Amino acid sequence: MKKIGKILAVAALAMISYSASAELAPQYSKGTMMANVEFGVAPGWGGSISLDYVLFDDWWKGHFSVGGEIDMAKPYKYDTTFGVSPRATYGLNITDQFEVHAMAEMGFGFRKYDDGVVTDNHTFIVHSEMVGCRFFFTDSFGVMAETGFSNHWMPQLRAGICFKF
Repeated sequence: MKKIGKILAVAALAMISYSASAELAPQYSKGTMMANVEFGVAPGWGGSISLDYVLFDDWWKGHFSVGGEIDMAKPYKYDTTFGVSPRATYGLNITDQFEVHAMAEMGFGFRKYDDGVVTDNHTFIVHSEMVGCRFFFTDSFGVMAETGFSNHWMPQLRAGICFKF
């Protein structure tokens, strides 16, 4: 009888550990792509479109992706800026629907200033370090938010929608 109790206890522990490991299984498998469309503020307003490709799906309990981003911002009355940059993101899977991530990017930007009297165009280095989260309502559609440091011409607080395919 003691043997049966021990066998049942081991079986119960195995089932619990299996279900726990299933919950921590990566929700983003290698090759998954995520398209993000965001609107941002601070300073001024702007938007970004980005695409992430998952390279590693089980990296430190999360996933690692690389991609690119295109930014447009209107930080001040007479300024308009554009930026293009590659980005790298590490995401930590909290649940099947929710993940938190840290993102870094560095690329090139273009700024145009024109107040009707003075016109100035110049290029600059785009760089951002953001933390954020994604919540998926379905397997392929969700919302996201990011905040952190960015060039003073690019939005530092942004939110939007994301598509996973």
